[in-house]
Amino acid sequence: MYIKFGNLRTLVMSASLFAVAIIASPVSGYATEGQQGAETALAPGSALRLEIKTSCLDGNTIFKVKNAGTSWPKTSTFAIYRIAAGKGQMITKRRMRLAAGQQASFRVKASRNPTGKLGIAVHPGWYQRKVNYDATTVCR
Repeated sequence: MYIKFGNLRTLVMSASLFAVAIIASPVSGYATEGQQGAETALAPGSALRLEIKTSCLDGNTIFKVKNAGTSWPKTSTFAIYRIAAGKGQMITKRRMRLAAGQQASFRVKASRNPTGKLGIAVHPGWYQRKVNYDATTVCR
């Protein structure tokens, strides 16, 4: 369901019984090459609270992931996927452990992203959760 707030279009989707993911992007659509856009998502899950911002700069994609909850007890796997025809192909992954309020940034060069569509998923090492992508974006 899309809800319009001023110049933002907000997608609200149910993620679990008690969690909701919110993705906001400019009404004009996704950021294009040479245009800076930003997208913010709150990832679902009671034990994992994330703030994810995406932006495009000269065709490159930037994901900024912030731990909005408490310090993590173990490492998590950050995986970035190239999205084509509804399927994702992992192009990179990294294991990290974030303290409360800590932020990690990931940049994907345009040359590694021929589809223009990318998604990021965070897989915590201390519990299982069902999520395809915590945030997606299109940069061209």
